[in-house]
Amino acid sequence: MAFIFIKTLFLFVSFSGLILHAHAHTARSPQARVWSLCKYTTNPVVCYKTIIPYAIGVKKFNYYQALEVEILATRDLVMNTTNLISVLLANPGNSKDLKDSLQTCFEQYDNIKDSIKESLNLVAQRNVIEMRFKFSAVLSYLAACTDEFPNSPIEKEGQDLFDLGGNCLDIMKAIEDRESRLRPGASPVPTPIVVTPPSAPSPCQNVIGPCS
Repeated sequence: MAFIFIKTLFLFVSFSGLILHAHAHTARSPQARVWSLCKYTTNPVVCYKTIIPYAIGVKKFNYYQALEVEILATRDLVMNTTNLISVLLANPGNSKDLKDSLQTCFEQYDNIKDSIKESLNLVAQRNVIEMRFKFSAVLSYLAACTDEFPNSPIEKEGQDLFDLGGNCLDIMKAIEDRESRLRPGASPVPTPIVVTPPSAPSPCQNVIGPCS
């Protein structure tokens, strides 16, 4: 009887160990690590979908690399939108008000490109405090553009830029908080409010561009 009990106990402990090992392995997966970073951002699904392709298959994928991916995605969107504004500006049928508003947006998007370029240089230096200051101008320039339009022809692009830009700032804040906690003698940083993530990101939810 004692032998059966000991054998049963051994099997139970072994099975529990396997479960814990499997859980730990899952928690360290690229998907879990990227989601743990993205779940507090402005648009978690967009954050996850833009970063995860670069995190899979990489042994060491840190917060700064994730941030760089998100900033580069923002830059690509800005470049595409700038091209779209140029096409819209070339329409000879534009009213004067529309032409003036588009010109304002073209100038603001040009400013956005400069802020993104400066921010990317700061990623290489890992200067997240200065980076947040520089990159925050992106959303200010965007607001100067969107304020020009009651019915913007680039409304979707503006919303996509707001989401990506917000994600970048949120990741910068996460890095800054993390570095503050790791700094010797630093005061503890308050734990952020936990937002329940969606059960599974939809493959086409909030997609930027075509989705198949």
